[in-house]
Parts: sequence; C-alpha cells; structure tokens
Amino acid sequence: MEPLTPGAVRAASVVTKAAISRYRPAGVARVGSAEDRAQSYRRFLDAIAHVIDTQVVYFYRRRDAEAVEGRRHRRLHARPVDLREDTLGNYNQAQREVRAALLGIRLCAPAPVLAAAEDLVATIPRFYARDTKATLSVDDFATEHDQCAETKSAFLDAARRDLAYNPRPWQLIRKYKERKYREQATRE
Repeated sequence: MEPLTPGAVRAASVVTKAAISRYRPAGVARVGSAEDRAQSYRRFLDAIAHVIDTQVVYFYRRRDAEAVEGRRHRRLHARPVDLREDTLGNYNQAQREVRAALLGIRLCAPAPVLAAAEDLVATIPRFYARDTKATLSVDDFATEHDQCAETKSAFLDAARRDLAYNPRPWQLIRKYKERKYREQATRE
C-alpha cells in the first residue's frame, strides 16, 4: 500500500492547485477588482483627453472654414472645408471612444464614480450653444473648457477615493509626505 500513497498525494495536490488557480488566475484582472476599475478609469480619461483635443481642433477648423466660405476662389475655400471634414470624422470617432469607455465604467465602477463620469461626459465642450446651433465665441468656448477641467478634477477625486489612492486617516507619515510634496511643488 505504500506505493499508492505518494501518487494519491500528487493527485490531490494537482486537483487542489487547479481549484485554487481557477479562481485566481495569475495576471488577469477580475471584473470589478481594483485593477479592472483602474484600467477602465484610465481608458475613460484617455478617451476624454482625445475628444477634448479633437474638439478644440474642430472648433478652430470650423471657424476658419466659415470665414472663407463666401469667397470666390474655390481653391481657398476647398482646403479649410476638407480639413474641417477630416477633423469632424476624428471628433466623431473620439466621441464613440468616450461612449465605449463610459460603458466600461458602468460595468465596474461604484455609484459616485459613475455619477462623476456621466457629469464629465455631459460637460464635454461643444462648438455650439447647448440649446441652439449657433457657434460659440472663443471666450465662451474657453469657459466651457474650464468647466470641463473642473469636472474632470471631480472625476479624478472620486476615482482616487474609490481606488484608495488617498491616504487614510491613520496613515500619518503618508499624509506628512504628501503635504511636504505639495508645499515643495507650490514653491517651484
């Protein structure tokens, strides 16, 4: 009976190892885990940055195309219009990326982060007034960008709180180091 015991132990260890590794695969983020949420937050922030950049380019290209629309020379008119159309395509693609990233956040984020993400999507600057199709002035467009930056900061705070990146009340040394770093950053 002794030769059977090492084989039984090996078989039991293989079964146990398979059962444990099945629930905790190495290198794979579990849905709803902190890694998964952080990845979806990064994707969302990348998409937001991309849509804001393309929106700025589209705003100025649209303004330039409208400025030359009444001119007689077709060559002068065609180039800004072509650039505007290309930029509009890029902007639409960026909007699709934001919607897809928002779905990822809806999948795994808690309610405060989801609310902040939806607020951020709602405040993405537009080239026209909210209730009309009249093009905004440059100052109004800059104001909308400032509001979007504030909302993005609120989203980042909610995400940091969710992922426990902020120091806890009992982490006194970490708080001290963070305060010193901020003081040094403001001096520079």
